[in-house]
Amino acid sequence: MFSKKFDRRVHIALATILFAVTVGVSFGAFVLWPSRREAGYMPDQPIAYNHKIHAGDLKIECLYCHTEADRGPHATVPPISTCMKCHDQVQTKDAEGNLEAETAKLLKYWENQTPVRWNKVNDVADFVYFDHSRHMTEIAELTCQKCHGPVETFVHMKRQYGLKMSWCLDCHKEPLAEDDPRRTTGQKTRAAIHCSACHR
Repeated sequence: MFSKKFDRRVHIALATILFAVTVGVSFGAFVLWPSRREAGYMPDQPIAYNHKIHAGDLKIECLYCHTEADRGPHATVPPISTCMKCHDQVQTKDAEGNLEAETAKLLKYWENQTPVRWNKVNDVADFVYFDHSRHMTEIAELTCQKCHGPVETFVHMKRQYGLKMSWCLDCHKEPLAEDDPRRTTGQKTRAAIHCSACHR
């Protein structure tokens, strides 16, 4: 009834659709898999950076490395040049006098002028509008620990809280103190709770 050419086109179209659905479902499962969205997510990193040593023991401020956290939508990770402000001189060695493995990795990246490809730990879905600086300014005055947990105690960086809408809303719905000046504008909660505040 139909020509061979038509049949071939139908088969190609069906194969293309099947392939697209398979890839789409696989990618969606990978991105939205519970272990990647839930608290405790702790991906391997190219360098085993220890927040406990840097932010805890040495008390380096978060904003020293994450320079854009209070100024822009993303906290940003530091370039290697930031690490080398200290590690140009500070190069930890083991008992035999050899460079520790993670320090050696860092110096290799620096020598090759290759950026470190860190694996993102805290990442909201693409359909969520999130401005990091807005949460740190006088509007919200949140500390880093409020959302990221006690990072200064983490040997390996992990997601402290699940990044689900209900978790964000729990914070947004916190009532303002009676003497908070924002109450004069009619605001009663810490932040907006209407849909377009986060979904634009």
